[in-house]
Amino acid sequence: MTSNESSLTPFLHWGEYKSKDENNPDVLHLKVVDAEPFATTYTMNIDAEVDEKGIHKIPLHNFESPNKALLNQWTKLWKEQKIKDGSSVTLYTWLGISTRNADKSIRRWKVIPSTS
Repeated sequence: MTSNESSLTPFLHWGEYKSKDENNPDVLHLKVVDAEPFATTYTMNIDAEVDEKGIHKIPLHNFESPNKALLNQWTKLWKEQKIKDGSSVTLYTWLGISTRNADKSIRRWKVIPSTS
């Protein structure tokens, strides 16, 4: 590994968050570094510090997925100036049931910007 590779910002992996209960979701506390969504090869992302574990790229939408819920919520809040660089955001996530195919699970999110 080159020194350049070791300094790349890691991606958050949604698969690490296993909750299937909307009433008891996984909770991430984000400190936003770059609130404006940006594209990489496969995803739309933002940069944020996650639960004080360092800065990560947070995938808002995978281009191969029809699920744009997180990207749409984030973009709306960003355009309304409710999320900015330096903002604190609480992100709730869980695996829900797809409304189109009850045999499939789909990741759900709720984004709550800090009011302070």
